[in-house]
Amino acid sequence: MSNNNEPAFPSDRFSETGMTLRDYFAAQAMAAMLSIENVHLNNTETEIATWAYQQADAMMEVRQQKKHEVV
Repeated sequence: MSNNNEPAFPSDRFSETGMTLRDYFAAQAMAAMLSIENVHLNNTETEIATWAYQQADAMMEVRQQKKHEVV
């Protein structure tokens, strides 16, 4: 996968680059997963975070593919 991980939010008062798009996608995926009742009983925090970044990586890959499609 190419490093097309531009900032989701260009900058904030805490950093120069802001949150990356990959981090934003992962946070959204994690929020969705954690909204499922009792999901934390069957998954560790590390497993949930790993899953969230796997989803984010898949989203980044599809996003990259869409950029190269002819419309």
